[in-house]
Amino acid sequence: MRRMVVGTGIALIATGLWFYATMEPVDNPDIPTDNATGQVAIDTSPQESALPASKTENTPEETFIPTTNRCAQFRYDLNHTKSKFFEQTDLNPYLDKGYSADDITLAIILMDSRLSAVRWRDTYRKQFSPINQANKIYGGQIKSDNKGWISRSPFASDARTRWVLKKARAGEVPIGTLPDALLPDDVATLILNQSIGDDTIKQFALALDDINASLGDEQALGMLNILDAAIWVGRNDLARWLMRKGVSLQSDPFIGGPLDYALDRLHQLVGMMGSGGKSEDVIRQLAFIDYLIGLGQQATVASTEDGYFVNNSGYSSYFFKPEGVSSILERFGYNLFATPKTIPPTKTAKTTQLMDELSAQQQAYVSDNGYATANKIQAQCEDYRAKVKRYWKPELIDVSESEETDKTLFNRAPELVSCRRSADNYEVKKSENKNTPAYLRANILWRSGDYTLTASTLNAAPEILQLFSHNALAEFPTTYPSLISLGLMPDELNYLFFDDGITRGLSASTLHKLNESGFDLHTLDRYGRSLLFTAIQAMNLEALTFLVEQNVPYYQPDDAPDPLYQALYFAATRGHEKNAYEIVSQLMSYQPTITQAHLNQMLLLKLRFRQTYDNIVDAFPALASDEDSAVYPTETCRL
Repeated sequence: MRRMVVGTGIALIATGLWFYATMEPVDNPDIPTDNATGQVAIDTSPQESALPASKTENTPEETFIPTTNRCAQFRYDLNHTKSKFFEQTDLNPYLDKGYSADDITLAIILMDSRLSAVRWRDTYRKQFSPINQANKIYGGQIKSDNKGWISRSPFASDARTRWVLKKARAGEVPIGTLPDALLPDDVATLILNQSIGDDTIKQFALALDDINASLGDEQALGMLNILDAAIWVGRNDLARWLMRKGVSLQSDPFIGGPLDYALDRLHQLVGMMGSGGKSEDVIRQLAFIDYLIGLGQQATVASTEDGYFVNNSGYSSYFFKPEGVSSILERFGYNLFATPKTIPPTKTAKTTQLMDELSAQQQAYVSDNGYATANKIQAQCEDYRAKVKRYWKPELIDVSESEETDKTLFNRAPELVSCRRSADNYEVKKSENKNTPAYLRANILWRSGDYTLTASTLNAAPEILQLFSHNALAEFPTTYPSLISLGLMPDELNYLFFDDGITRGLSASTLHKLNESGFDLHTLDRYGRSLLFTAIQAMNLEALTFLVEQNVPYYQPDDAPDPLYQALYFAATRGHEKNAYEIVSQLMSYQPTITQAHLNQMLLLKLRFRQTYDNIVDAFPALASDEDSAVYPTETCRL
């Protein structure tokens, strides 16, 4: 599968911030705001130095302790097991019992997921495709001779793909008997290879015994014939030609059809925000979409809320955010919501009867595979989520363009300061992006070891020096002495430059090489932060441990979060609880001053990740939070 869109839970790196964890649903806050700067005199000496082994091993189901991550993982594992039931159950005999393909499809959707239903339906409807029939006739000969091609995508670079591409480039249309006979999947392979021209494809398509025959590869989910392949890659002229030659427009109310592939192509051009693509290309695609609508085609657009335009069935999987729908309307005057939509069949009495038959079998399968107490655990997770929602209702704030002072933001919620700085830093990095000719040239020269010419390039483009020098420290730490000798180090460092939105921070290996190369690991950046910031930003225990061993100084400004707060914030609010105990233990060795803001995050950790909270408090009682005077965080950065 090329991709799957998962609701609106897409991790966008565009903000360059720290936001990756799932948050529970939130309502408007109704909890008194606490001053984040209030300090309390607390003994921070550790009471215990090792994590209790009993609290980190796999928790048996009978002692399941719900947390955000654990409930999400349980739900994923349970759903995966339910899906495996359908993968391992032959449903075709139910067709002989009088159930329709729609009954079976709906039963799977209602009991499991749309994807499992689509897979079953697609396999069922393609059973008579030439390549599947050939494989049955020859007892797996094609599959064996071509290294499993039939069980793989026809677009993968395997033996069959290389064979048909070689034929096409030589202008030799395959003839003869199987496995050397030309099959529709071979033509699909050519269509999806941009190096093969339409004229060659037409020659091969006309040589098929049945130009309208179905594709047979199960991995080409939802793609029925070569017309679908042409539409998906944007070969619209070829698609029109194929229709004139007799390739039919075939749709499925559950899986989709040609109009969905055309809309998917539009999504490829403009993106979910509707802002990309060359105008002439987008206009041509919209015209082709209208052409298909004129032929009576409909789209399998999922039920959406708040202005999303989404399809997530089969190989065509498009996703337009409300802003994207508005952008397309504004740019091209085209209203996506006017697209004709299919209405899938609804549940019947036969569907309900089939579900009753399958449900008992599925429950027995799930129970036999380690989920005998699934209902109990699900109830625990539902109670847990309700409790979190009842007590924790933060207002999600976008501070990227806030004009408030750092101190004011800090008093509202310490992380708001870092969020704004991250947003500002992202804009700086974007304006000094790595794709400018000067940066690319400097980077190539630096990689090649021509440091003098690199310096000349940077002197001619000083605006990229910050980005280049920080990138050189992160990627080529052993070249630090050369950066110094050539005067390429900026007067002040900004450790946010080491956050690229993906890796975030510096690895222990990089830090070790910097140290060996003479870089002073105690160096503070322009905001007064030590390198502890980069390790906590990534919640990187290995990097943090190395820095603590090197006695890298703690920092605790009065207008920005300190390392301990950052760590507790990432664990409690953002849900990055992995290694939280070990990271907090390392930071507590500095005996930092603990404020009410720290305790508020600990209270949230107690609510969401009780086991991690208990582990920390067992070792550091000073971090215990009093539920009787609970003040949960009321504001946090916007996701």
